[in-house]
Amino acid sequence: MVAVVQLVRASDCGSECRGFESHRPPPLKSLRKPSRAAFHKRNAVFYFWQICGFLLLLHDNVSQLFRNFLISIIMATFKFELQKKKKDGTRNVKIILTHERKLKRLPTNIYVSGTDLTKSGKLKNQLVIDKIGDLMRKYRNKCNALSIGLNGMDIQALASYLEEESEDLDFIKIFREYILSHKEKKGIKNYRSALNALIKFIENDKLGISDISVSFLEKLEKSLTGRAVSLYLGSIRHVYMYAKLKYNDEERGIIRIPYNPFERYRVPKQNVAIKRALDASIIRQIIDLPYDAAKCRAGDENRFNLAKDCFILSFCLIGMNSVDLYNCDRFEKNMIIYERTKTRDRRSDRAEIHVSVSHYIKKLFNKYHDKTGKRVFVFYQMYSTESTFNAALNNGLKRIGEKLGIEKLEFYSARHSWATIARNDLMIDKSTINDALNHIDNSMSVTDLYIKKDFSAINKANEKVLDYIFGK
Repeated sequence: MVAVVQLVRASDCGSECRGFESHRPPPLKSLRKPSRAAFHKRNAVFYFWQICGFLLLLHDNVSQLFRNFLISIIMATFKFELQKKKKDGTRNVKIILTHERKLKRLPTNIYVSGTDLTKSGKLKNQLVIDKIGDLMRKYRNKCNALSIGLNGMDIQALASYLEEESEDLDFIKIFREYILSHKEKKGIKNYRSALNALIKFIENDKLGISDISVSFLEKLEKSLTGRAVSLYLGSIRHVYMYAKLKYNDEERGIIRIPYNPFERYRVPKQNVAIKRALDASIIRQIIDLPYDAAKCRAGDENRFNLAKDCFILSFCLIGMNSVDLYNCDRFEKNMIIYERTKTRDRRSDRAEIHVSVSHYIKKLFNKYHDKTGKRVFVFYQMYSTESTFNAALNNGLKRIGEKLGIEKLEFYSARHSWATIARNDLMIDKSTINDALNHIDNSMSVTDLYIKKDFSAINKANEKVLDYIFGK
């Protein structure tokens, strides 16, 4: 009876006697089975944390596997492969290059025979294994040297780089390749002459590019004379820079020609005006020189007379070159308008110049003027190319030089003589002479952008020179 009363009191005491409730059996609602969704949710959370724990335990292994995966995608890997047996029983070894998930077989000169293999076909000869290992190590070192430059390099380019020998490049071979690939380059004959002079100097047809040093160039300079000094050494410098551009790839870390001797060695500049410029008296002698009366075959031009006329034309047209006499095709309002062939391709204004035809040479101009209007002069009808035209002029000038006692008279002397007489005899300012010769003054390059070209000043200077020559 007492126990019953205590239980009733415990139930009546409300929140103050909650401790007694823990001894009661649970309500029927709490014994229900959880729903399927709740069950799966609890399991999902449980498995998620289990997986996380598993990954944490295997962190190092996972990292290594991930790194290997990246290496297989980005970095180059190597292994060797035995090729099919040949008739003589030997097998060639090839290195399999894997890069960016692509394969390429690199050839080797390593061969194995049946005695080098086990019964299962595996390589057992340690000497051969070491040789293959050395080759693959060499390839790996070359890849390591590229560093990040390896990224983005396709497998063909990488294979070509790996197969390149690390031995010194042959400069003579590069020089010949340059000449063959630049047949149409203006002045390529000078490059051939420079190559021949270089071979003669070294007494060999091979020259390691690393052998070209400052001292080597200084000795080569002493072996040359006249214009060949600046002309040949300038050609050698140009080909050397071409080789650096071709064989070096700074972006990828491929530097096969690290040294540049031309940073310390300066190619001498020859003062060609000393040899080429003629005095005003010599120019007058050429003008007054009687024509050669010797008869030529029908249709042929007397080269002596042609050379005299063209030399006078060049001088009176402010040193117009033979190639421009041959090709010029614009004549407007007594003005020859042409683009100077020598410099037009490297100038934004195409080296255009307007030269007035003076009354002093009007008769001579009419003698060779092209009546068809296709070009200014008829020289293109007389000679098939500008080169044959120039050769004819040189032939005639040689005879003129012999007659007047002028050693090695050149067509270019007309241009140098005009400039020298304009400056030294008539005190015409250098700026006007610079414009007349169609040169660019780099110190005025920005200013020139704001000034419309006016050729009246150079034509006035030309008239002054011609008055001085023909008036005395």
